[in-house]
Amino acid sequence: MRILVIGGTNFMGPLVVHSLSEQGHEVKVFHRGQTRTNLPPGVKEILGDRRSLSEKAVELQRFAPEVVLDMIPFTEQDALEIMSIFTGTAHRLVAISSQDVYRAFGRVNGKETGPVESIPITEESALRQNLYPYRGETPRNQDDPKRWQDDYDKILVERIVMGDADGVWTWGLPASALQLLEAHG
Repeated sequence: MRILVIGGTNFMGPLVVHSLSEQGHEVKVFHRGQTRTNLPPGVKEILGDRRSLSEKAVELQRFAPEVVLDMIPFTEQDALEIMSIFTGTAHRLVAISSQDVYRAFGRVNGKETGPVESIPITEESALRQNLYPYRGETPRNQDDPKRWQDDYDKILVERIVMGDADGVWTWGLPASALQLLEAHG
């Protein structure tokens, strides 16, 4: 299977890329080239910035991935862009999400009011009510390297990827959001 990994050179990305390669998949990794890692033999790279993914759309589509694994969709715009680029090209998109979509996470981190909720967090747990958990009271300057945090929200990413609030597919690309939850026990 041809798999395009967006990101893949940081955090758990190298483990995922190695695992996919070991399973015999044809893997290509799109990344900025700033985090160097030892990619498995045969894994190809496309260099570019996730914040301007559309600039590389033709090259990414030319690979004709069956699956796109987006390791770093942080904003609503990231999700809109990836869905737009790969609808009609890929067979499935998997977007990596986070436990920070849940109200329990927001309460522990002071982003939501109310008592701390019990764990474990499950897919049925309540979502945060407050969007943009890392946005300050005043927006960061455009040249601030942390500017992307003002628009960060995995809830919005999941809404775009999974369809609207009624679960209706709004794209012609089947997609899943994989939430990274902390294991307990």
